[in-house]
Amino acid sequence: MADTTLIDSTGVDPEARIRCADWSRAASLAPVGSFGSYPGLLLVEIPLPWPHDIGETPEAAAVAPLLRPLGYRLQGVVPSNPDASPRERRVILHARPVGEPLFAGYRRFERPVGASLADAVADLLAIAADPAPSHLESDGIDVLICGHGRRDACCGRLGAGLATRLAAATPPEGVTYWRTSHLGGHRFAATFLVLPEGTAWAYGDEDLVETVLRRKGDFGDVAGSYRGCAGLPGPQVQALEREVLRQVGWDLLDAARTGSVDGARAALSCVHDGETVTWSADVQPGRTVPMPDCQSPPSSATKTQTEWAVSAVTRDQHLPLT
Repeated sequence: MADTTLIDSTGVDPEARIRCADWSRAASLAPVGSFGSYPGLLLVEIPLPWPHDIGETPEAAAVAPLLRPLGYRLQGVVPSNPDASPRERRVILHARPVGEPLFAGYRRFERPVGASLADAVADLLAIAADPAPSHLESDGIDVLICGHGRRDACCGRLGAGLATRLAAATPPEGVTYWRTSHLGGHRFAATFLVLPEGTAWAYGDEDLVETVLRRKGDFGDVAGSYRGCAGLPGPQVQALEREVLRQVGWDLLDAARTGSVDGARAALSCVHDGETVTWSADVQPGRTVPMPDCQSPPSSATKTQTEWAVSAVTRDQHLPLT
């Protein structure tokens, strides 16, 4: 049964048909902890239209046997050059450094598809599996904006619109904007992901994208849009990281860090300037929000979304990383 107290407090007519993303904003639903954890992500240029599931494309079928054993996530992206031939389209791999327990960003590798997509991806995976620095590693920031309208109407309306507006603007040097396939969390549209730093964001617009890329102002001003870091293990650690970011600011995203969970207690450790600092906190389920289906009235909600509540944060120095 829907929480009528919450519904009343949003000012939304409980019988009005509403899109899920609009409802999440009205309910001030916190998105932190809603993005997955991945050892790597592969971006493949795949022309529109996309099916409901990007996994149903021939490109996905070609690379799935290579990605599945590694737990890597596939993202289709709209080709940056619509006139490029299939051989000229690009694949970009963001892979976590091999054997490195700490996360400070993915390694980025890029190459054209060439004669075979599967061969191109296999080559990138082999390069990324080498723990030594590689001259084939490439610079650049990829901003993925979910605009998968056939998967979800909110992503098609808000995400595709944002991707179109960003494409018409001049990006900062070294940044590429991509319209991408489903990123999950359509109720938080427009959603976007910044690679190689791995941060995922909700309720996106041009101002938020610029703030994140330039790390403008106080992180606390945008904390309500933070979904979490794809390089950290699990939603509880992601939720704790958001609270630490509130305290220490954007520079935390440049630090090598890792996390763990023991029951309701989560820990986040980072190394900066040779010093190890560990934060820990109680991270437990918090407020539960009714979630109506898209274009359905809030009073009809049969599903819910539970936020993460972080409390009793402590900070210790010189603790060993495990």
